[in-house]
Amino acid sequence: MGGARVTSTRSGPFAAGDPIEFLQFGKAKPYLVVLKEQGTINVRGHRFPHAELIGLEPGARVTSPQGEEFFLVRPTLARWIESMPRFATTIYPKEAGPILLYADVFPGARVLEAGLGSGGLSLALLRAIGPSGRLFSYDKRDRSLQQGAANVAQWFGEAPSTHTIREADVYEGIPDLDLDRVILDVPEPWQVVPHTQHALRRGGILSAFTPSITQAHAFGNALRDSGRFADLLMLETIQRPWKVGRRSVRPENQSTPNTGFVTFARHVAGKGEAGEASSGERRESAGDPAA
Repeated sequence: MGGARVTSTRSGPFAAGDPIEFLQFGKAKPYLVVLKEQGTINVRGHRFPHAELIGLEPGARVTSPQGEEFFLVRPTLARWIESMPRFATTIYPKEAGPILLYADVFPGARVLEAGLGSGGLSLALLRAIGPSGRLFSYDKRDRSLQQGAANVAQWFGEAPSTHTIREADVYEGIPDLDLDRVILDVPEPWQVVPHTQHALRRGGILSAFTPSITQAHAFGNALRDSGRFADLLMLETIQRPWKVGRRSVRPENQSTPNTGFVTFARHVAGKGEAGEASSGERRESAGDPAA
């Protein structure tokens, strides 16, 4: 899928570099390909020249030489995350959706994501914070830094100006301050809790994705022990697709298994700090332009 390009408007006719999906009524799952200037697409034995698809509008109907009909659409962000190149397990849409809503990621937010991975959650966060927000993504793995950055740039057409990727170990500290949200996808998120106390604004939300309940439990205990986090919420995300036919409905044969737990908590003042402003508030009141 190299060279894919998805414009911010996501409208208008298809162009070379656009990912598109072939849909059929009541048949196999959508087939995702990337349009090129030249060549032929083979969709389950049905061949279409790229040049004949460029310029068509989303929703267009095309017919193969064998008489099979398909409909062309742009992929959703969820479908792109499920299909994009990856080298390790990524946070899938069934986790990304609850993270965005329960962490209340809003337009203009300053968000830290620790664990860039393949960039799946980065894409969802960048869309949520919009053009006025800022996403900081930390990772210390070379392959993650390369693949995650490539997948993000591939979706947006270029590296977004709102995205800062750092080669950094979040266990050692958080150099970016005045954060509204901190989202963790690291093996030991409890190691990060002390660092968030100076980087995350009061009232901000700290969230962590963990594959096992043991990790989630340890993270929850670290939040409680810190004395600075309240309103703890832990969720297990389970998704069960169904096959809907004309005469019957039943669960899909291969249901998506549980992939982990997501935990959320609010950053509040510690003991004896009820009237103390956060670091960001102090800088803003002092007229510091970095605030």
